Amino acid sequence: MSVLERLGLTKPETFIPLLKGLFHIFIILVAGLVALRLVDSALRRWAAAHARSSRSENRTETLRHIVASFGKIVIWSIAVLMIVDEFNLSTGPLLTGAGILGLAVGFGAQSLVKDVISGFFILLEDQYGVGDSVKIGEMEGVVEHMTLRMTTLRNFEGHVHVIPNGSVSSLTVMTRDWARSVVEITVPHTVDLGNLFKILDATGSRLSREMKHQVIDRPEILGIEKLTEDGATVRLAVKTQPTKRADVSREWRRMIREVLDREGIPLSSKKGP
Repeated sequence: MSVLERLGLTKPETFIPLLKGLFHIFIILVAGLVALRLVDSALRRWAAAHARSSRSENRTETLRHIVASFGKIVIWSIAVLMIVDEFNLSTGPLLTGAGILGLAVGFGAQSLVKDVISGFFILLEDQYGVGDSVKIGEMEGVVEHMTLRMTTLRNFEGHVHVIPNGSVSSLTVMTRDWARSVVEITVPHTVDLGNLFKILDATGSRLSREMKHQVIDRPEILGIEKLTEDGATVRLAVKTQPTKRADVSREWRRMIREVLDREGIPLSSKKGP
């Protein structure tokens, strides 16, 4: 006797319902995949429509990741219940068992609950989002991915740090609204500071023109920061776009060094821009 005969699948009254059930399961799985694609597409359109600035773009991208993750759980949970129903199994005991299992897991997964709650408040309060440059504890990098449970950072060397949201106790966001580029130069006491300030002011104007998309305000000469035996230290500062501080600082130092060399103004032998 063949396997099909032993299972009673050679009879139309048993074989046809089985085929229908398998077909229904296939339709459920396809519908689940289509629903996920539709949700992701809708979230992308919503993110594009609400991305009015760099900050809002980061926030909407973070929301998209989290809603997509939650949507996957909901859609596949519904799909599993529909598949179980296709086999004419009662979902009551299944749901009861899932509730008991969830209660048992809850007692042993307090750190997971802490991570999820912390992630919810991080998102609600807009503490940081995808694309922000942050320092969490000793870890520093750009937020590449974020869920309610964890935050993924990638640092300048390319290393990836995965940090549970519940362990975010100290946070520094380095790309919120604007950043400040600060440059210091130390010149000997013999240098005419009045002439130096005029040269630095002209260099700041040049920086504003050449980096107008990176610089927000006009560069400022804050004055003499300190006096030492090496000379006078002059501090300059300018507001920049959040992610362009380092670029502006490097270019500003290059300009200053170039103009000081041309004007014959020496820098301190120990310190420079």
